[in-house]
Amino acid sequence: MICQGQPRVHFAHLPTPLEKAPLLSEALGINLLVKREDFSGLCVGGNKTRLLEFALGSLRDKGVDTLIAHAAAQSNKLRDIAAAAARCGMEAVLMIPAQQDPEAVPQGNRLLFDILGADVREIEPGLTAEAILAVQEEVRGELERAGRRAAILDRHLDYGVDATIAYVEAAEELDSQLRAIGETPDAVFIAAGAGMTVAGLALGLKHLGVPGRVVGVSSASAAAPLLMAIEWQAERAAKRLGLSTRLARDDLTIVDDYIAAGYGQLTPRGAEAVRHFARLHGMTVDPVYNANVALAICDQAASGAIQRGATVVYVNTGGGPAIFTHGADLAGRGEKGALARRTA
Repeated sequence: MICQGQPRVHFAHLPTPLEKAPLLSEALGINLLVKREDFSGLCVGGNKTRLLEFALGSLRDKGVDTLIAHAAAQSNKLRDIAAAAARCGMEAVLMIPAQQDPEAVPQGNRLLFDILGADVREIEPGLTAEAILAVQEEVRGELERAGRRAAILDRHLDYGVDATIAYVEAAEELDSQLRAIGETPDAVFIAAGAGMTVAGLALGLKHLGVPGRVVGVSSASAAAPLLMAIEWQAERAAKRLGLSTRLARDDLTIVDDYIAAGYGQLTPRGAEAVRHFARLHGMTVDPVYNANVALAICDQAASGAIQRGATVVYVNTGGGPAIFTHGADLAGRGEKGALARRTA
């Protein structure tokens, strides 16, 4: 086991299933397998569950009792930090950009922050990464003066290494599952946000010699800076794990074709992809990250970029609560089967 010996707590439901998707496969003309990270447990599941096992393992050993983090108001990361804190008897202080309508009823992940008992604080929107980290450090100082022992969960700190390591382990789990069913992937598609999940998965699969190119579908960042971040996080994780393998930018592909609409903006074609995967597999994909992954798979299957009959693994990283903030985009039946006809 690559990650054996790393500090860890256990609350994830592992291994997450790897399931066949026969109707989607038929419609797309490929052999599609779905890795169900949305079934990982901890509140509503998702990729953050794995990484928080490693992050909290080292923090609990240090006596940390409060977790501090910043992200968007509908952040999956913040939701699962609040859930992990509740599971482990800790407190969570979540910082989000100030909302335009303070009287709006909380929905989706923002509602779950409250249900989970997190201390939610609004800060000035549009801050740089350095300014956000400075605000978090101020809050940590405030909490420590009150007798708490607080830790900041920020991708530029140890949290980023823990997040990457978690998906090195996920790569090992996926390799074992593929071997068990006699499948060899031609490509592995996954959502790419800050890049740690992609970095760990690509590093792990490369270290294990698993064929098949990792394709990260970006939700916000252009390919070049995201690849730099992925390479950096993979380097840090490899050093922590004592691996000789190093991940280079040309070891994977980042697709940034779907970011023009802006972060969290669901386009009509993205909504179509959500419906397509739901109606042909009974699975919801979130509108912020995984709708773009689903759309990329459909588009590449249609264009021939994914060859007919190829084996493709789609890692569904979760994020389901965001569905309920996009009711206007997704309500109604839509045009049933449009993507199926396009890609058949």
